[in-house]
Amino acid sequence: MPAIALMPIADRSARSEWFDPPAPPLADAGNAADAPDADAPLAETSTLRLARQIYAAWLQRCLRQGAYRHNPGAGAALPRAAIEHHLDSALQLAGAEAAELLPLGEMQRNRLAALCSLIATLTGTDQQPAHAVPIWDRLIELGLEVLQGFADMEIVFAAQRAAHDPLTGLPGRTALQQRLLAEQSLVLRHGRTCAVVMVDIDHFKEVNDQHGHQTGDRVLTAFARVLRGALRPYDGVYRYGGEEFVLVLPGAAAAQAVRIVDRIRQSIAARPLVQTQAGGLQIHFSAGVAALTERAIALTLRCADQALYSAKAEGRDQVHLERCGSA
Repeated sequence: MPAIALMPIADRSARSEWFDPPAPPLADAGNAADAPDADAPLAETSTLRLARQIYAAWLQRCLRQGAYRHNPGAGAALPRAAIEHHLDSALQLAGAEAAELLPLGEMQRNRLAALCSLIATLTGTDQQPAHAVPIWDRLIELGLEVLQGFADMEIVFAAQRAAHDPLTGLPGRTALQQRLLAEQSLVLRHGRTCAVVMVDIDHFKEVNDQHGHQTGDRVLTAFARVLRGALRPYDGVYRYGGEEFVLVLPGAAAAQAVRIVDRIRQSIAARPLVQTQAGGLQIHFSAGVAALTERAIALTLRCADQALYSAKAEGRDQVHLERCGSA
């Protein structure tokens, strides 16, 4: 079976390189404009649930028509295309965090294909129950495996949602560690490149002190949304803590990542990020970039953090490349 793609091939080629980031949205002074989309974290789970419901309805109909193995050749046709459409949609909605779900999704597709083969075999079976009963036994067994497979995927989706930061909607440190381990494996086995970027909002304490913590929360939410929108669907954006974020850019060398992040920095600094009662509030950030290599992941993060510290020390509102190399 072909591997499940997170986005159509045409879309991948269209966004194979980073582009100039769009203008960050200017939110009003209220809370609603900057609040995370409450439905977004639930979308992939709802789509997966729909796939399961379509499948469960088929299985019930199939068993009724077959009278639990006693009506040879009476199995209902499996709506495989509709089920797989919703399954793939759920994986697309999961985006960059779907890596651990891909094997489960592929297993479901293989099971659905096997079920179609069993139904075709039943249709061609003669009217002797002795010939059909073993096929029905296997169909029921495999049918229950598919139901369990959907349940397993929903559990993983729920765990991912629970690990997301409730303010920004971004995944946190646990998800970051898992992603870096997966990307490091690709770096070591296939010679890929990957850059890790530490991002910190400049003078964020002053935002809280001068405008209040509620405005500070709105800044964090809007900032997270702009970072996510400025990168490719399969790049990673994580909230590391406070006003600090981490970007994971697979396929990017460290020097290339500096240019990418600097374009985002310029775009965010060019116009207000949120609107307050006192007017538009402009935000600046500093960043440090490190290459993901064979060294320990903790060391890679430390090198990116050191580069971030260097950017802060030299005036903020800039992006620095690590100086510790592959040590």
